[in-house]
Amino acid sequence: MNRIDRLSAILVQLQSHSLVKAQQISERFEISIRTVYRDIRALEESGIPIIGNPGIGYSLIEGFKLPPLMFTQSEALAFIIAEKLVHELTDSDNNKYYQSGIEKIRAVMRYADKDALERVESNISTLNHKSNSYKPDILQLIIQSIYQQKVLNITYFTDSTREITEREIEPVGIFFSRTNWYMIAYCLTKKAYRTFRISRIQKATQLDRAYSRQHAHLNNFLEKIYNNNDLYEIVIRVEKENTPIIGDDRYYYGLTSEKENEYSIEYTFLTFSLDKFARWYMSYADIGTIVKPEALKDKIREILDKISL
Repeated sequence: MNRIDRLSAILVQLQSHSLVKAQQISERFEISIRTVYRDIRALEESGIPIIGNPGIGYSLIEGFKLPPLMFTQSEALAFIIAEKLVHELTDSDNNKYYQSGIEKIRAVMRYADKDALERVESNISTLNHKSNSYKPDILQLIIQSIYQQKVLNITYFTDSTREITEREIEPVGIFFSRTNWYMIAYCLTKKAYRTFRISRIQKATQLDRAYSRQHAHLNNFLEKIYNNNDLYEIVIRVEKENTPIIGDDRYYYGLTSEKENEYSIEYTFLTFSLDKFARWYMSYADIGTIVKPEALKDKIREILDKISL
């Protein structure tokens, strides 16, 4: 990235955050701290009203506005892709808020950028495959509770027992796996942390009561879930010439990353059900090697032992 492009990107970063530290700029653009200081001075000399200092951070003077946003064609088209995914993977209220935000961005875009969006918008879509429609406000309400640190009262359908229960919870975070959103929360009713599938929440109400404790970050809980076998990490190795056999089904079964080696690709998955994953794996078992876990191999042996030919 040349310096002019970097200065423009730093300016956008300053406009997007209330405070930006020199170290954050350095890491994002892979430049030295000394170069960051020079770039900030260059922006100041060009008339950009920046306040702050190297030891604390930088921000733009309140009320300062940039001229209409100028996006590259790739950036403008990325908005359309994101818009389609938000529509497919979240509830109606999040769609509404996202649409409102996108409209504000469109309002200050250059005409050329708007024209690019309109030309391709009708030619990008998603197939609606949701097996469960989310109740209005659920995702938004959970995120709001996390932000405000307020207790939620939920009515929840438990699939294993086929029961509907009412609980008071303190949401920690949400994550997406396969085709569903999940929430990790501290259940005040059970006095323990639990994982909830958001589509099974029948009703949710925010209470005017603050969290009873300080909770760790979401990633800490996900690591514990792996260790407790509630969420399984699976690695499958496939020779490159055989990867087309797996096809796009790998996304449905929780693909999180792909690592390319000289002759093969290692696919990493996260799944809540070893049984379902094992049955899918058996459809290409002759070309896929299980790197981990051993529990998946045990599950496959268990299934094979029940087969009568």
